[in-house]
Amino acid sequence: MRVRAIMTPAKELTVLNPTDTAKHAIELIEANGFLSLPVAEGTNFVGFLSKQFIYDVYFKERNQDIDAFLSKPVKDFIFDIVPPVSPDLQIEEAADIFFKNKMRFIPVVGAQNEFLGIITQNALFGILTKIYGLHDPKISILTDDFKGVLTKIAETISKNDGNITNIALLDTEVMGIQEISIRLEGKDIDKIVKKLEEKGFKVREFIR
Repeated sequence: MRVRAIMTPAKELTVLNPTDTAKHAIELIEANGFLSLPVAEGTNFVGFLSKQFIYDVYFKERNQDIDAFLSKPVKDFIFDIVPPVSPDLQIEEAADIFFKNKMRFIPVVGAQNEFLGIITQNALFGILTKIYGLHDPKISILTDDFKGVLTKIAETISKNDGNITNIALLDTEVMGIQEISIRLEGKDIDKIVKKLEEKGFKVREFIR
């Protein structure tokens, strides 16, 4: 899945202009309950601004009058340029960017560097949870022959009216034993677990 499917379009965002005042920025952030806001000049993404950073700068420069300080333009407080991504980026790659960098959102730009929107952590993790079936029951099976047992496991689940929503393979690093973590749907998951055990599979964990 591409990030274009989960991004919030620029037209739906509250966006600051580099010439807006810091006071105006804080008012917008507080009025909408945001942590930060994107900054764009025309159609081009510039960076982002957080209320916390404005106040951090103020307290470091204590000799300034607060009213004069807050009349400064937003461009004076853009402390980080968030590298934008293409709308065709895979969501797994976006997840890796969030994992490696401390950012509240990722800007999305088009071929002409036009600001298209943002990807938020909530949107990304929400779709990943849905894709990987993290709310579905989970069965963990231990095996030393992943290729040999996977087909049999799938057949057993299917024959008992189950549907696999996600499979992950984890190396236990113990004597070549691997753990197959399966998320699945079905009317009677307990029955599926029982059938798997009857066929000799070692069910290590079952979470409803």
